[in-house]
Amino acid sequence: MNANKHAIKLTAAAVAGTFAFYGAFSYWAGIKAEETLAEQHQMIAAMSVFKVKSHQYQRGWFSSQESTELEFNQELLGPYIGLLPENVRPLFQGSIRYHHDVAHGPLPGLLSGHFSPGRARVETTFDMSEGTRKTLQRFFGDAEPITIVNRLGLAGGGELSVAVPQFDYEETLAGVKMKWRGFNLHLNYAAGYKEYQAESVSPGFVLEAGPKGRFSFDNIRYLSDVRPGNTGVKLGTGELSVANVSLKWNESIPYSIKLNELIHLVSRVRVGEFINPSGEFRPSNVELKNLKYQIVTSEQEEFINTRGKLDFDTFSYNDSVYGPLKLDISANHLHGPTLVKLDQAFTRIPFEEKDPTQLRKRYIEAITKQGLPLLINDPKIMINTFSLRMPTGEAKLDGQIALQGLQESELKTPLEFIKRFIALLNIELPRQTLENLVVAQARNLFTVDASAEEQPDLGEIDNLAKSLLDAQLSEWESQKLITQQNGQLATRIDFKNGTLLVNSTRVALPWEEEEDPAPPAASAAQ
Repeated sequence: MNANKHAIKLTAAAVAGTFAFYGAFSYWAGIKAEETLAEQHQMIAAMSVFKVKSHQYQRGWFSSQESTELEFNQELLGPYIGLLPENVRPLFQGSIRYHHDVAHGPLPGLLSGHFSPGRARVETTFDMSEGTRKTLQRFFGDAEPITIVNRLGLAGGGELSVAVPQFDYEETLAGVKMKWRGFNLHLNYAAGYKEYQAESVSPGFVLEAGPKGRFSFDNIRYLSDVRPGNTGVKLGTGELSVANVSLKWNESIPYSIKLNELIHLVSRVRVGEFINPSGEFRPSNVELKNLKYQIVTSEQEEFINTRGKLDFDTFSYNDSVYGPLKLDISANHLHGPTLVKLDQAFTRIPFEEKDPTQLRKRYIEAITKQGLPLLINDPKIMINTFSLRMPTGEAKLDGQIALQGLQESELKTPLEFIKRFIALLNIELPRQTLENLVVAQARNLFTVDASAEEQPDLGEIDNLAKSLLDAQLSEWESQKLITQQNGQLATRIDFKNGTLLVNSTRVALPWEEEEDPAPPAASAAQ
């Protein structure tokens, strides 16, 4: 009997100890989960696409609640929201409210049937307005439009999973059909989110817009493995593959794209106001097959080496077919600490509602103040391979561009600075491609406003441009600066120590050309 009582006491003590441990661990895990989720919130708040409207966190002993409301940055996204279909615009004009249900403890998912150990399990739900929910129900029905589960591991990292279900949607009267095949993202991250491995897959999408046209893509897959380097630069790999993208559109679409802002959204790289195209997409048939992109970044002491590859099988635009394309470029011996400082300096430059001239000035100032170590540490850009098959022939390029032995004092002397450049390039281009470019430029130069009564004869402009090009190419060939064979133009450029060779022929640079001799004096003529 005493043995039974002793066993009962031990069992009770073990149960009590287990509950005490579970409770203590849950309380500690709740503190750590709040710290981790605070870091996550700071990352979201730093994104240009959002503005935080409200945020609160309520921590309990075994569970916690976090609520956040975000607004889309209308200053940034406003011009693009107007391009979306009317029934989709409300999704970007309101706010996004989401709620984290945080369960913490040794087995945080126990009550929901998940037995993996960890600090916490976070399930996210979105609070939607009635209008937004009705809009999404037209696509997803009763299914949740997005499911997000974040499992915080015992060591401080975790696993994040995001899933968007597939749907079929049709508007019979408008002749619109959409088939979305879903999306999945899986992210493993270390403590502090500084190291992570990600995989995202989007199997496909088809939009049939009645008489307007059709758009589709198949099998988009992205992989990345990122870790911090000793210099602060993010190292690792990133890979993107797209099986097929197709656009058959029967109407003209005007566009004005602030490309600098879009690039910053996806890459945090600010490029100023230099590449903002505008115009219109004319009725067209476009298809891209088997696109692959890869970038690898490594570190050697305090220097960064990065290599990027881009390939596709074919790119078809109406009746013109391009491809295959092979591009392989490396940037080597880049001073890592300087890259970090430049990134920080660019990040601090605001671009919303700023004058382009002032933006350029700020970028140049940042480069001038922070970028010197990049130049004086022998950076090198290698064009390992570039080849593109075009309807008129094949374009090829390989070689390198580098700075070697530059001293800070030489920046004040342009000629000395130029002499530190090394450029070795092999270039091959279809003659017809060059001719097409020259003709197009000539038309832009001589064509007047379409409303003018007298219009230039385009045939005469084309013939003049072709004649001038033919004369120039003949002169260069006679000087052995280029070679022509089977419709291809080829040359080699060697620039080193301030000396330029084109196809092994010395070419005088502007500051090397001799002035015309002065005419003889009048007395000598007599």
